[in-house]
This record gives sequence, C-alpha cells and structure tokens, in this order.
Amino acid sequence: MKRVRVELLCAGSELLRGQVNTHLARISLRLAAAGLALGREASLPDDQDALAAEIRSALGRCDALIVCGGLGPTFDDLTREAAASALGRSLAYHPAIFKRIRRRFAELALSVPAENKRQAFVLAGAEVLANEVGAAPGQMLTLPARRPGGLPRTLVLLPGPYRELSPMLEGGVLPRLKKLYAAKARTMHLVWHLAGIPESRADERLKAPVARAGPESSFMILSYPGQVDFHAYLRAGSDRRAREIMRRVRRRVLAAVGRFVLWEGDLPLEAVVGRQLLARRLTLAVAESCTGGMIGARLTDVPGSSAYFRGGVVAYSDDLKKGLLGVDPARLARHGAVSEECCREMAEGVRRASGSSVGLSATGIAGPSGGTRAKPVGLVFIGVSGPGPGTKVHALRLSGEREFIRTRATTRALQLLLDSVRLARPRLVCYHDSSDDNKGKQSRNHKEIREASR
Repeated sequence: MKRVRVELLCAGSELLRGQVNTHLARISLRLAAAGLALGREASLPDDQDALAAEIRSALGRCDALIVCGGLGPTFDDLTREAAASALGRSLAYHPAIFKRIRRRFAELALSVPAENKRQAFVLAGAEVLANEVGAAPGQMLTLPARRPGGLPRTLVLLPGPYRELSPMLEGGVLPRLKKLYAAKARTMHLVWHLAGIPESRADERLKAPVARAGPESSFMILSYPGQVDFHAYLRAGSDRRAREIMRRVRRRVLAAVGRFVLWEGDLPLEAVVGRQLLARRLTLAVAESCTGGMIGARLTDVPGSSAYFRGGVVAYSDDLKKGLLGVDPARLARHGAVSEECCREMAEGVRRASGSSVGLSATGIAGPSGGTRAKPVGLVFIGVSGPGPGTKVHALRLSGEREFIRTRATTRALQLLLDSVRLARPRLVCYHDSSDDNKGKQSRNHKEIREASR
C-alpha cells in the first residue's frame, strides 16, 4: 500500500518565541486516524518570503500540505500572499465572504475594521472552507501531480486558532484527503496509558512488540508528567486484517507492560475517572493546597461532570484547612500542613462537608522555596477517603520545577482516585515506607511512591 506523504506548516512568529505549538500533536493524531501519516512539520515566522519558499519546497516533495495560521486580518498575517507567490496565482476578492464577516461582527455588536476585508481574498481556483466559529475562512486547492500518473497534490490553508480550524479539518479536509489518498486503507488506533514506569523503561519493555510488528503497524510513545502513553496505528487493506493485527499487537503490549496500564482508549484520565464515578453512582469533592485548584479544573473540563463532582476547596492557608475542612488545630500544629495526618483530615473533611461518596486531597511543597531536610521540595501527600470506610494517604517524592511538580501531583491524584473508585488494589509500583526505622515493613495507610526519573 503506497505511503502518502503529508506535511504540516505552522505560521506564526510566536511559535519561535516561546509559544507552545499544540497543533502538531492534535493534527498528527487526526491524520493517523484517517490512515495518513504526517511526514514533516515546520514552524516559520510571519515572513512572506520564508513562507512562500517553504510552501514551494513542500509541494515539490509531498502529496498534501496543510498550512495553519496567518489568515487573520493584521499586517503579519501573510499566508494567503505567501501561497499566491509560491504558486504564481492571484488572489480574488469574494464579496460573499466579507458579507458573512460583517454579519458576524454585527451579531457581536461590533463594527468591522477595514483590515478584515483581507480575509475575503481567496487563491484562484481554491475551494472556500467556511469558518463557523471565527472570521477567517479556510481554503483548499487541488494541484497537478508531481509526476505523470501520480496522485494530485492538495494545499490546505487553515486559520491558526484550533477551535476554528478543527471543524474545517474534521468536516472538510480529512474526508477529502482520505478519499483521495487512503480510500482503500482501513485504519485502527489504540492507546495505552501507563503509570508508575518511566518513559525509558516503558520503551525498553515495548521494543519486542514493536520489533515483531509488520510494516502495517507504526507506534509512538509520549511522556507526560506522571504518565506515559503508547500509541499503535494500524493501516491494512481490510477491516478484518486491521482487527487481526490489532488483537495481536494488543496481546503483546499487555504482556510487556500490562501491569502498568491504567486504561486504554482515547479518553483523558479525568474523563475515565468521571465514567467510573458515574458507573458506580459515586460523588466526589476535592480539597487542594499545593495544586491550587488544578485537580478540580481537570475534573470539570469534562462535560457533564456536575453529575458526580460536588465541588472543591482550595485551602492554601492553615486557617482555611481548620475552618472549612475541620483539620484538628492541635494535630496541624504538631505535624504541619504537609503531612500524612493533615492530608487525611483534609480528604475526610471535604467528603464530610460536601456529603460526597469520595473525598480527594492534596497537600505538599511545590517550591522553589519552603523545603526543609525533613520535608523537601517535591514532597506531596495525596489522600483518598472512600468509597467505603477508611482513608488512604500516599506520599509522593517529586522533582522538577514548581509547575511540573504541581502538574505531576495532579495527575497522580487522579490516577490514585481511579484505582480507589474501581475498588481494585492500586497498581502503581514501588509502594513502600522508606523510613530507616521501617525498612521492609509496609505502612498500612502511608505508602510512598518514588517517582522514577525520566
């Protein structure tokens, strides 16, 4: 089966000055699901000559080029002009597009700046892709094949904001590219989400399944704070063949890393937690200190989370821990806010105050200051009260900068919550009490997870 080459060009000076480009991961995953592999990505500044040169070069070697960004109304939005220069084509004004832009501004009780008229210019011969949530339309242009008998080439221009380009990509671009370049391909994608194992160790364990897979399979391993994701992409000539390969790959992957797999599939962790809570008719409330509301934010990112999430308390000060969560003042003075004892009472307190089935808490030292020899930066306690009687407290030893520690603690909290809600034995590895006095003895409630270095 012929491999089609698709490339991505992201236009925007901000991408070279610290702005994180999230389009690469999102678009590459959507292409892979359609049976198309992204062969190359480039990020360029808002420079018309540089963009034109890259478009010209890319179309000389690839079958389809997707360009994101630079379709706005301002002086540095130059993608239209760059594409016209690269192809030697003119730009034609479409009054209907500008009429739609004026109507959209009127609905927002805004006047249309004169600069927005630039967004109504389209490459000669290009199809207009309607923008349902913004002003700048997309464009799709079919070009002759690079060589006789080859497939036609496709140039796609999309606006920069993902919320604007995503409907165009899903509704117009991907179906067209699949029909043109991968009509006979049957694709499957599966992702395994691993916890308690570093990326390097996961890679080592997964070498055998990858090596044994045939040319119809491709793989990707991605590391996030506290989590490793392993993706398998299959491209075959029939649904039956694709399913057969996937069953074989899945069996080998689970044999290699099965005990580290928390869940399979495309859903994010917070959505999986939500489904488990709904399935078991449980409700949840959170009490956060060092994570500052990050746990609650991720849980409420899921549409419909109000069905199981009661709410949360960000109790950064000791006074709020005592007043809102009922943490015992004497115990807090004796052990401190960053302690197993405080974490347990926070989880129990928020569960009691909210009337929830489960209480989840987090307290720790995110740094860069505030650490001591006894309680260093990166020490975080996660408490899970319920479901059922009892509260478990887990100590994490994390490393890295403040935001990394907070993000990692948030992910670990949701992972530990997922295990508790499933009423299963926690599967995160290396549970032990590391104190010198208790080596070899496992603490009943206080179990430490030493984070493996990446």
